[in-house]
Amino acid sequence: MLNIDQMTLQEMAGYIRRGELTSEALVTHYLDRIDQVNPKINAVVIVAEREELLRNARQADEQASLGEFIGPLHGVPVTIKDVCHVKGYSMSRGIAELKGAPSTQDATVVARLREAGALILGITNVPELCMAFETDNLLYGPTLNPHDLLRSAGGSSGGEAAAIASGCSPAGLGSDACGSVRIPAHFNGISSLKLTQGRVPLTGQFPKERSGLFHLTSAFGVMGRYVDDLELLGRIISGADGRDPDTTDAPFVPSVPLADMRVALFYESNRMPLSKCVRSVVDRVAALLKQTTGSVTPDCPPNLEEASDVLWRAFITGGDSGRAWKSMFTAMGKTAFSPALNKLLEFSEKVELTVDELKQDWVMIDTFRFQLAQFFDSYDVLITPVFPDVAFRHGKSMDDPRQFGFVFPFSLSGSPAVVIPAGKDSGTGLPIGIQIVGPHWREESLLTLAKHIERELGAWRPVTPSPD
Repeated sequence: MLNIDQMTLQEMAGYIRRGELTSEALVTHYLDRIDQVNPKINAVVIVAEREELLRNARQADEQASLGEFIGPLHGVPVTIKDVCHVKGYSMSRGIAELKGAPSTQDATVVARLREAGALILGITNVPELCMAFETDNLLYGPTLNPHDLLRSAGGSSGGEAAAIASGCSPAGLGSDACGSVRIPAHFNGISSLKLTQGRVPLTGQFPKERSGLFHLTSAFGVMGRYVDDLELLGRIISGADGRDPDTTDAPFVPSVPLADMRVALFYESNRMPLSKCVRSVVDRVAALLKQTTGSVTPDCPPNLEEASDVLWRAFITGGDSGRAWKSMFTAMGKTAFSPALNKLLEFSEKVELTVDELKQDWVMIDTFRFQLAQFFDSYDVLITPVFPDVAFRHGKSMDDPRQFGFVFPFSLSGSPAVVIPAGKDSGTGLPIGIQIVGPHWREESLLTLAKHIERELGAWRPVTPSPD
């Protein structure tokens, strides 16, 4: 018998084309899984209307029987993070005050998934305004980590990650401005890809497309069970759309051969000391790669800590004592906040940059990006942890911004980054991922290395949510 939980997206589409599996069976499988599992974790907050989705699936099957295929995702269901327009759905970005009439058109990335033949299973949960590292809001409530319901699913793509980890979705669309597909992938034991800044159009972001400075670090990303899924989805959503002026049609450059790959390894940090279990996983990956790649060298790009600080004070807090955040929430009539967003507002009130300080930060952004590009003259990829420990308990995401220092710098630089599961904590059984970063436009080398590690460290399996 075919095991749907072990199929890549390409395998699903292939079985549908050959008539060995129907889209209707796939959709039924995932809708039934959502009915069974989602009430325990609250990952999918809007589920597609069942009969309409099944009708679309039967239409895909009829087309397949006639030899008519829309694209590489023909008849395959996916989920979408509540972060962009999806036609027919009332989006909210986790804010009740923003939820209104259903969107009348798709964001570019959603349209491209549909044009490739994908069917939309539903919309996944986010923190309020996607501005937290755990997924909780006053509209839909918290998303729980399927590995341990007392743990966070991360943010801001926590709903998407938890849905995939629990088998409620095979893959989907997320976004990443400060680590938002990478932290949840690590916490939930799935894979994610943040593409090079400027490769994927931001057209159709919800509630608006040009949200201040954040468009400089914001990027749509993809999440899935397998690295093959990331590669397929990443290619589908990439390329200029003629509307986002910051997106270009950069080619996908062939990967450096694995045997020639120069790997830099960084995980020693006084600011972000690693737990024993994370260090053990990174050591295991390093030992594996020493046998199969050209070289593995401990090394660190310059100014990682400074880059993290700039992202925090200039982009996340806003550097204006919270005035911009307060003005935005006043305009939308929002007066109550989730604990994580309330904590961010408290942090913001303590950060006020002068014009000279902001200029200095802007110089640091340019300096860091340039020096990182020079660093990649000597290396093809950089491997780091994603987070210093396993998933934290609910309510802990804003305890110390320094804990996100492995992901912040590569948002500021716009670098492509892949996260894959690489092990588990022997005590809790919680998943541990690693981050693979590379130079701009070199996603293929990251994916080649990620596939190799994935093959060596075992296949993905769905998680049955544990009891409270």
